[in-house]
Amino acid sequence: MAMASKVTDFISCPVCLEHFENPKILDCLHSFCEHCLQEVVDKNFRNLPRFLCPECRAPTRLPAGGVCELKSNFFINRLKATVLSKDTSKEDADVEFEDAKSRALKFSKQSEIDHCTKHLTNGLGWYCEECKDLICTSCKKESHIDHDCSSLDVVTAKVKQEIYGELHQLRVKSEQLYPDLNIEKERWIIKKHEASVASQISDVQNKMQRMVNEWSDGCRNELKAMCASAEKQLTAIEDLRAMGKASMESACRFTERLLSTGSKVEVVRLASQCKTRIGDLLSFDAPLPALPVLETDLDTMDVAVKLVMSLISDDPHKMRRTGGFQVTLDQAEPREWVDAVSTHPNGDIYVRTLSTDVKKGRVITFGSAEEKKGDFKVDGRGMTTMPDGNIAVTSFTRKAVVIYTPSWQEMRAFGCIKPGDITVNSKGHIIVICSDQMVRVFSQEGVQLLGFPSKSEADDKYSSHVATGQHDEIYVSDPNDDCLRAYSPSGKFMYQYGTEGDGDGQFTDIRQVCCLPNGNIAIADLGNHRLHLLTAAGQFKRFLLTHENGLSNPAAVTLTADRHLIVGECDGAIKIY
Repeated sequence: MAMASKVTDFISCPVCLEHFENPKILDCLHSFCEHCLQEVVDKNFRNLPRFLCPECRAPTRLPAGGVCELKSNFFINRLKATVLSKDTSKEDADVEFEDAKSRALKFSKQSEIDHCTKHLTNGLGWYCEECKDLICTSCKKESHIDHDCSSLDVVTAKVKQEIYGELHQLRVKSEQLYPDLNIEKERWIIKKHEASVASQISDVQNKMQRMVNEWSDGCRNELKAMCASAEKQLTAIEDLRAMGKASMESACRFTERLLSTGSKVEVVRLASQCKTRIGDLLSFDAPLPALPVLETDLDTMDVAVKLVMSLISDDPHKMRRTGGFQVTLDQAEPREWVDAVSTHPNGDIYVRTLSTDVKKGRVITFGSAEEKKGDFKVDGRGMTTMPDGNIAVTSFTRKAVVIYTPSWQEMRAFGCIKPGDITVNSKGHIIVICSDQMVRVFSQEGVQLLGFPSKSEADDKYSSHVATGQHDEIYVSDPNDDCLRAYSPSGKFMYQYGTEGDGDGQFTDIRQVCCLPNGNIAIADLGNHRLHLLTAAGQFKRFLLTHENGLSNPAAVTLTADRHLIVGECDGAIKIY
């Protein structure tokens, strides 16, 4: 039954788990149904030149005609035909794997399509070394007469010998792979470490819980005593008021009774006494006792919370690195460096490089698994991802903005005066910094909608990078003055942030700007090895990352769709937080 299962596994697609339908073989030698591969490509790799194997993630180049032009795995087809040619009874499930393979090979030799496509009745019996093609005897005499041709038997024997030799080396290497690595021992170490650390975490949790309980019990007792004192104070005030009211009511009742029922002699005799008593009560003006004041020391509570947070982390704002990779740059003069990073909704990361030689600029694409997918030559310093997923790039030599598909097929272009960096706002408008230091806003069709600042204002400024904010504000970095300038969507100047230096709010070579979803702004400070964090209003908040966090010459910063921060350093290090 185990061997039967092995046969079933061999003729089953790893994606759909059904028997193969028109199996296609990838560069990594894994096979899948054609329709399964088509679904994978359509879902994750549409319009891309390569796709990743669903099983091992190795890349395979996609032919121009698509999945259908990948090589078919005829051997699996023949094995499947051999296995399924028998009745599907329970006894047939015991077909042994090696026997099935030998029968499949025999079937293969009997049914193999080995005839010449030019001379249909001739078998393929020769191999042309010059044309690298299988031919028949007629082809050899007609079109390959002067070529070096060998019989198919000789070539097959030679090829088999070469492959068997390499296969032997591969098997030896597979047996010797990581010979000093004891997987079971390492697994035991990991489990032991996990148990030890988990126990320590529980101890800290229990200790902190006791501390929190003791603190909260003390606070509750203090609150209870404070409220009891306040209640006692209120009761005393209530008693004082009751006594005063009782005296006044008593005087009123006595006087009213005297006036209504007393004789003339009694009224006259007691009049003076009543008037004195009433006068005393009317003149009585005792101050209201102070009401109890309930004061809760919220600052103490805030301190307690911060204390607990400090026990958990030495820095509540500390960013944790989650990944990264190294871009291989051309070190030959003139040298190449990273200038900007950008992302695509499909997870791809674009790294834009520059050089003093404009022809050496590139946009290098990395996939979501951080593997390099290819690079594209550019002669401008601007690149951005459009809302529809296409890519806009500036071209200095063409003096244009060029729109490409994600697979770098040019779609359209429009003219722009020596364009530099580029971005796009929420409306899909394209914003470009030009060499005359003007910021120009275009529609996607290339119609200029806006230009600012004025020519006279732009003459003394220099702009390198541009970004748009939460409400389409436009932010421009100026490395000459080491500052950030902010403009409204209509081009009105709002504020300037930064001066030259190494203090808070100062830059030494300001570079790329990134606007965060909450409106804050992250800015690369290359010379000071740090990232600034500002509010949308231009107020300094803190440094997101510094040299102490391992940052070195950061030139580029951007945000992924799932809100990971990507930082690109000049030397090609790409770090993800």
